[in-house]
Amino acid sequence: MNWRKPAYLTYASLRGYRFPSFLGQYMREYQRGAGAETTNRALKRLLLHCRQSVPYYSEHLRDFDRTSGDEIAPTQYLARLPILTKAKIRAQFEKLQSVDLDQRKWTYNTSGGSTGEPVRLIQDAEYEDRSAATSMLFQSLLGCPVGRHLVRLWGSERDIVQKTQSWKARLFNWLTNTTWLNAFCMSPGRMRKYLTHLNHKKPCLIVAYAQAAYELARFAEKERLPVQPQRAMLTSAGTLYPFMRQKIAQVFGCEVYNLYGSREVSTVACELPGVNGLWVAPWANFVEILDEEGLPVRPGEEGNIVVTCLTNYAMPLIRYWIGDRGALVPHPSSRRAPGAQVLKSVSGRNVDVFRTRDRTLIDGEYFTHLLYFRPWVWKFQVIQKAPDHILFRIVRTSKGPAPSELAEITAKSRLVMGPDCRVEFEYPAELPPLASGKYRYTISEVTA
Repeated sequence: MNWRKPAYLTYASLRGYRFPSFLGQYMREYQRGAGAETTNRALKRLLLHCRQSVPYYSEHLRDFDRTSGDEIAPTQYLARLPILTKAKIRAQFEKLQSVDLDQRKWTYNTSGGSTGEPVRLIQDAEYEDRSAATSMLFQSLLGCPVGRHLVRLWGSERDIVQKTQSWKARLFNWLTNTTWLNAFCMSPGRMRKYLTHLNHKKPCLIVAYAQAAYELARFAEKERLPVQPQRAMLTSAGTLYPFMRQKIAQVFGCEVYNLYGSREVSTVACELPGVNGLWVAPWANFVEILDEEGLPVRPGEEGNIVVTCLTNYAMPLIRYWIGDRGALVPHPSSRRAPGAQVLKSVSGRNVDVFRTRDRTLIDGEYFTHLLYFRPWVWKFQVIQKAPDHILFRIVRTSKGPAPSELAEITAKSRLVMGPDCRVEFEYPAELPPLASGKYRYTISEVTA
């Protein structure tokens, strides 16, 4: 009997969290067939809110309630609105905020995304609760409901720096039966311990950074370590290339599913059993695929992913140019979700693994986190030139930074790369993308 699920969800409800009720709602609606109609209802509510309460959108949406209705679907009306970029978010930060912000519970968040351009956002409590419910739904559909043993091979900068966790985090982890394995710093010794845990505990699901799962699989294969077949693996936080999926599935002996999302809009889509592609959660986001001019591509063609987040009313992101590329399945068919969107593919994120002299693997995303919440950082690239040499290339927004900030970044870099690591900073005027149009925000020039 899974006693942890009712215990955790009841405890969370008593603490004022709403994700338990949203999870129940999403599960019921998924079973009945949540699809296009679900998205249309959520999008209409969001657009009406923006017309009434978000200054940036009010002018664009003056006639929405008169012209949409039954005559124009909200998704069609959406095409009339401008594309939202990181530059626009910075320039229109105040206007993008809802006028009722003081009546909401909200927090700041920031993301570098695949473009390496940090942007600050405001996200409210309902967005957080709905995001949590969406993630729990996906995990449940992969055979791991709340309370079953879940392992997260995930980034934990806090654990590296502070080597501790709050009592609330420990309680929630115990109630949800969740084990965290640090993906930011994987030494040979740690990887052996991770594999031992997976062999002995056989979790219901492993949620992992794609690159970390791949490197753990390669390590096990290279060292000829025994690996018990696992039940399922869900990867995220980076592109899951076919060669990575093949290696992970081969070593861990299980199905490998992919999840797509970002800090800006949370979980977008997930591969599920019986679905050929990544199923877009209809309560959470609506996806468009556009060309370089901002026009829709042909059905099934790859282009730029533009996302409308349906759940964050504090600072709505409508038609947000997320910086990734992908393609939608032209005519998805699903008994569970008629008309739901399905992403055929996602590309554009590339987080390299850095290597220390003693073969410890450091996920490149660790270094991107060091640049979050720093207003003077406009765009960045972190390059590992040698096992003991890290170069931060930063396009600045002002004359900064303060010497104390550089000292902090240097110290945290040396914390994982070694005390003798040479940390340098360059401030170019621009950091152009590759010839392919993609941008790499972490680059390792050190071969395995």
